[in-house]
Amino acid sequence: MKDQTGREIDYMRISITDRCNLRCKYCMPGDIETTDMANLLTYEEIVKVTETAVSLGIRHVRLTGGEPLVRRGCVELVKKIKNISGIDTVGMTTNGVLLAEYARTLKEAGLDSVNVSLDTLDETEFQRLTGRNELKAVLAGIRAAQEAEIPVKINTVHYKNLDWRAVLAYADERQIPVRFIEMMPIGYGAAYTGRSNEELFRQIEDIYGNACAMEPDRKVESEKAGEQEVTVKLPYKNYGAGPAVYCHFPGLNIDVGFISAIHHKFCKNCNRIRLTSEGYLKLCLCYEKGVDLRAVLRDPQKEQTLQKVMKEAVLEKPMEHCFEQISEMTEHKAMVRIGG
Repeated sequence: MKDQTGREIDYMRISITDRCNLRCKYCMPGDIETTDMANLLTYEEIVKVTETAVSLGIRHVRLTGGEPLVRRGCVELVKKIKNISGIDTVGMTTNGVLLAEYARTLKEAGLDSVNVSLDTLDETEFQRLTGRNELKAVLAGIRAAQEAEIPVKINTVHYKNLDWRAVLAYADERQIPVRFIEMMPIGYGAAYTGRSNEELFRQIEDIYGNACAMEPDRKVESEKAGEQEVTVKLPYKNYGAGPAVYCHFPGLNIDVGFISAIHHKFCKNCNRIRLTSEGYLKLCLCYEKGVDLRAVLRDPQKEQTLQKVMKEAVLEKPMEHCFEQISEMTEHKAMVRIGG
């Protein structure tokens, strides 16, 4: 499935709820109004949208929220989506609070990976950022996921006072790749001062050494130089279906990823669409533009086919975001209403 610029769209993020058990300052800082269950897509509707998306070329799905694990039956949904013919991977992004409880059954359901949001290892700072005293539960969830042999990554928002050294030390000890995400001016996040990942990259190099060649067992390119094969060093790489660019620092035993939507646009390679918990198909975080699939699904006259509506919508995917010109943005909902 291609959009108007020829980009291959093969990745869909699905928010299954706008409810959450944390109150992160840049996402859902208070008791904001949540959507009635009747207005959320049912699991059957989510599966139907996913099946249609797969028929159009979607191969990778990530379940998000809100916090996906607060919605009952989430594990069964993972299993149903994983069993759709044509699906390559099913991942989940979670705050980790309930992960210890569900890790084993998520693995059995076929979950391929889990990304855990973790911005601090300090309990006081965690309480300040999230409004809850749940750091121990998050760390227990990460351990449980590793014990269940679910590949884990850590997502860390690059906010102004981030103690990135502590995050890297923890991730390195646990052997978990970490991705630093630039703060985006969406919803409550617009009120916070983010930091450039370029700056962070240089700071990490100052301590852990210049980004260098990957380890021998990683994928590298080779070329012939006369009769001798020469390894071409590739300090950066992408893996997974998302936009993170990874590199390796000699003083660390993990990959470090950077998602730099503000300072390094990756729009030309964007391969994703988003489905909100209310069934709105979003084409770009920056713009409100999209299509209401819930209305199509619940139309008793069935005047439009889901496949036709989705295909036409994807063709209209914007060429790039405009986060650097906030006045041009048309999306003003909180991130929790859109889906992480």
